[in-house]
Amino acid sequence: MKNVAILCDSNPLTRPRPHRLIQMLKNHHSLFVFGVNCPDIKGMQSFAFPPLKSAKDRTPKEQEELESALKNQEFHPLIFTPNRLILQHQLLSTPHLDLLIIEDLVLLPIALSYKESYPDVKLMIDLREFYPLEYENDPSWLESFGRFFSYLCDSYLHQVDMALTVSEGLKQRYRESYDLECELFLSLPPFFDLKPTQNPRIELVYHGFISADRESENLLEIGSSLASHLHLNIIALSNHPRFLESFVSKAQQIPSISILPPVSLEEIIPFTHRFDLGLITLKPNGFNNTHALPNKFFEYIQARLGVIATPLPSLKPIIESHHLGICSKDFETQSLISLLNSLDVQTIKTLKNHAHKASHSLNLSSNQAKILSLISSLLGE
Repeated sequence: MKNVAILCDSNPLTRPRPHRLIQMLKNHHSLFVFGVNCPDIKGMQSFAFPPLKSAKDRTPKEQEELESALKNQEFHPLIFTPNRLILQHQLLSTPHLDLLIIEDLVLLPIALSYKESYPDVKLMIDLREFYPLEYENDPSWLESFGRFFSYLCDSYLHQVDMALTVSEGLKQRYRESYDLECELFLSLPPFFDLKPTQNPRIELVYHGFISADRESENLLEIGSSLASHLHLNIIALSNHPRFLESFVSKAQQIPSISILPPVSLEEIIPFTHRFDLGLITLKPNGFNNTHALPNKFFEYIQARLGVIATPLPSLKPIIESHHLGICSKDFETQSLISLLNSLDVQTIKTLKNHAHKASHSLNLSSNQAKILSLISSLLGE
């Protein structure tokens, strides 16, 4: 068994990609997990380091220093922050690691500092989006953190041994921009032994992050325009407290919408199994949204839900090849509304049955075989 470390700039047990990676590798390699406030994980060595201060926790002086560093492109102190220096010390104190899997781009320089001391280690990075354009619709972000992420990509990506990404669009962009070949690695959840259900009225569900950048208020427009035989359930998370508060307040005024409390990663599939259709409303209002292949898409399938989605280029081929959902004719919210209101019980039953069939292949098992093969080839086994 090889010694494999997973590096996360967050709690790895609360994010789908690292959490599922741990599940796939734990019985095949000796795992070392480094993460923000990472708890003890049975059967492996885990190491916790503190989180970076958020905007609300920074002092005025710290905020001024951050803005100055971004403006002057003094990026070194933004990488080697006090909390990440703790991670670096933990990592350098762990000899004989064969592979580092980096789940956050900003930790790549930390991983490279380990390679300086242990040159034989291999580096694999998981690129879940095109980072220089994470918030491309915000000009101030592009001029600050956008330049920071561009610097990270320009300076460090060429030093990795293997890269993963989540969609063909992202794969092509990393090839074009950084001459980096990525392996496509879908965000597939564990298999659940469930069967499709049927409700007296059609129960829709949306779960996941909402934000202005995702134009998530279109969920409110959809909910307020549903026919009487449809109901929309929303399990919303957000990195923007004010947006979330405003969204929930507005949603509570719409009778055809129910706001449900957040559910843990482990419970989201069995919890949403009670519904009929999973909803994806992303619009192509930026590169990453255009080429997204969201975790929720595969979680909907595993919950045996039909999928109603906008025609994103990464989503549409999978939906159509498995016949498990329907894409709207275009990206207009009204097109989604018209599609939803046209659905009947028999159509939904058919979609759910196709999702049930697809769930047997679109799950963690197929991903496990792929990641084990990739690691084996990387380590020369």
